[in-house]
Amino acid sequence: MKRLTLLALIIGASSLNAQSFIAGFDFDGTVQDASSITANWGAQIGSATLAWSHAQVNIPVTFNAEFGISTANNSAVINDTFTFLEGNVDSITGFNQFSDGPFVLVAEQGFQSFTGDDTLTLSFNGTLWTDLSLSYAFAPTQGGSFSVQTVDLTSFNGVTAAEYVFTPSLNGVYDNFALVGTAVPEPSTYGAIFGTIALAFAISRRRRS
Repeated sequence: MKRLTLLALIIGASSLNAQSFIAGFDFDGTVQDASSITANWGAQIGSATLAWSHAQVNIPVTFNAEFGISTANNSAVINDTFTFLEGNVDSITGFNQFSDGPFVLVAEQGFQSFTGDDTLTLSFNGTLWTDLSLSYAFAPTQGGSFSVQTVDLTSFNGVTAAEYVFTPSLNGVYDNFALVGTAVPEPSTYGAIFGTIALAFAISRRRRS
């Protein structure tokens, strides 16, 4: 009985604590004069957005050269694979890394802030999520070494219209944004877990009698 109960608890706990891919952004196919993109990965594909402002150094005209989206800013290795997911695969698309697609047109791209006073805004629905965190690839300058940066976004747990805003560093290069979290189970999920435990008890008692 103890073994059956323990197994049921382990199965229930794993289903409650698995990290899920909420939204991913990799700038593939993004045009130079774009000011936002929608998630092309994760559960909120097509709905979560990543937007950036353009510093108006030469008011009232904003030049494309004040920011950069190009293949020269791509992170091909760092934060590219979905190692943060169970099974290393995006359950929505079936791909295991950003560079797989599904929207690869010619080559991978990344974002560079030329002014240091742009802002990046991540907008998403955090209603059904907890343990929220954001990771992305960062290099201090074009051609520099990338590293993975992680931001704790648990303050947005359960927030419907969540917006995380930050200012990229001057000449900083950014790529492969990944928002992850733990899904808040529906009541039916709890019912299934407790039902499994009850079944384990029933089987055990039947074997004893």
